[in-house]
Amino acid sequence: MSFLKTIRGGAAAAALALAALPAAAQDWPAQPVTVLIPFSAGGGNDTVARSMGTALEERLGVPFTPVNAPGAGGFVAAQRLVSGNADGYTVSHQSLGTFILTSLMNEQQVNPLEDLEFVAQMAGLTSAVAVPADSDYATLDDLIAALQASDGSMTWGHTGQGGFHHVNGVSLLDAIGAEARDVPFKGSSATRAAMLGGQVDYAILSSVNYLGFENEMRFLAFFSDEADAVLPDVPTVADLGLDMVTVQTPSVWVVPAGTDQAVIDTLSAAIEEVVATDAYRDELLSLGITPTYRSGADIRRLVDERIGGWQDIIARVSAAQ
Repeated sequence: MSFLKTIRGGAAAAALALAALPAAAQDWPAQPVTVLIPFSAGGGNDTVARSMGTALEERLGVPFTPVNAPGAGGFVAAQRLVSGNADGYTVSHQSLGTFILTSLMNEQQVNPLEDLEFVAQMAGLTSAVAVPADSDYATLDDLIAALQASDGSMTWGHTGQGGFHHVNGVSLLDAIGAEARDVPFKGSSATRAAMLGGQVDYAILSSVNYLGFENEMRFLAFFSDEADAVLPDVPTVADLGLDMVTVQTPSVWVVPAGTDQAVIDTLSAAIEEVVATDAYRDELLSLGITPTYRSGADIRRLVDERIGGWQDIIARVSAAQ
C-alpha cells in the first residue's frame, strides 16, 4: 500500500469515527453551559469555579453560567446534576475530598464513584498542622513528641466531624500512636481564631487560612506527598518520613455518568490549558489556593488508591461518636 493510500485510509477511518459520535458530542459546546457550584457565592471555591468558567468562555466560545447550589457537602448540586441530561451542558464543580468523605459518613442519593464522571482537577487544598507563631512547637517533631508524652489531654481544632481536616488530624494521631481531644468549630475562621486565642494547642487548616495571618501563625507540615504551591518551604508529612493516610480536596469538575467521552475530553483539554496560564495561576495563588491540573482518569486512580484508608478512619470516628 502506498503512503498516499495509507493517509487517505487513515483520514477515512477518522471521518467514520467522527460520524459515529452523537451529533451533540461532535458540536459540543454549541450552547451555554451551566456550572453548578456547591458553595455560597464569594468564597474561595466559588471564585475558583467562576474564574475557570470565564477562561473557558474565551476558549470554547460559549457562556459558562455559574449557578450556586450549596448544601449537604456538595450533594445538593450533585443531585441536580444527575437529574438532568448527560449532554455536557450542565456540569458541576466539586471539592472532591469533602464530597467523597461526606458520602462515606452517610449514604447519599448520589454515589460519587458510580453516578458521576470526573472531568479534570483545576485546583487543590491541602490540610496543614498550624500553631501560633509564639508556640513552643517549632517543628512537627516537637509537636509529635509533646503528643506522645501527654496523657491525651492536649486539644486540636478542626472544621467539623468527617471533613478532610478532621480526617487528617485523626490520621496523624493514629500514625504516631498518640491521643488528643479534638474540638470542632463552625468554619475555618473560627478554628483559626480558637487556635490563635489559645483555646486549642494546634489546629488543622489550609493555606487559605494562613494568608493575612503570616505573623500570627506557623504551619508545621502539610498532609500531602507534594509541596504546597502557596507555601513551598513548609515540609510535607512525606518529606518528614511519616507514613499515614492523607486526604486532599481537589477542586474538580464532574458530569453525569454516561456523558460522551468526546465532551469530557474537550472540556478536560480546555481546563488543562487554563491551569497552565499565568493569569489563572496568579489569581489562585493570591487566594491561597494551589492551581493543579489532573485528568479525570488520574483523579479516579488517586481516589481508588486511598479510599480504603479514608473508609477505615471514617468508620472508627463514626463508631466513637
